[in-house]
Amino acid sequence: MAKNPKTTLGVLSSTKIQQLLIALLFIAMGMMGFASASGAGSQLSRELSNMFGGDRELLLYILSALELLCGIFLVVQFFMKGIPDKFGKLALTIILVFWLALIVILDILTIDFGGFRGADWFSWIEQVVLHLIVLASIVRLQN
Repeated sequence: MAKNPKTTLGVLSSTKIQQLLIALLFIAMGMMGFASASGAGSQLSRELSNMFGGDRELLLYILSALELLCGIFLVVQFFMKGIPDKFGKLALTIILVFWLALIVILDILTIDFGGFRGADWFSWIEQVVLHLIVLASIVRLQN
């Protein structure tokens, strides 16, 4: 007898799976920042460095370490039950602040909307929607 696809796929919408996916995203972002200096963390560090000055590479390493540590902590919290919820809330708060800064800086402040032509709008909308989907998952995890 076949299983109901809604029941099978419903597992993916659980908060534990979302926590694991957000953790894996932040671990990957942290590793990308250290390994290749590319990705969202690299873009964010470049824009922050352009806005406020400072050492872009140092900022990239700080952001990458923060991403990596928060992601690792969420994975550890997923598999180990003895960790207090306060630490998980702290990691999620740091992730939320980071992600909000990423959205504001990369999707709003640094975009030249006057220079957009045709497909540029769809590319921007895609990026904003993907960022907002991650934000919605982070907010859901905090509740």
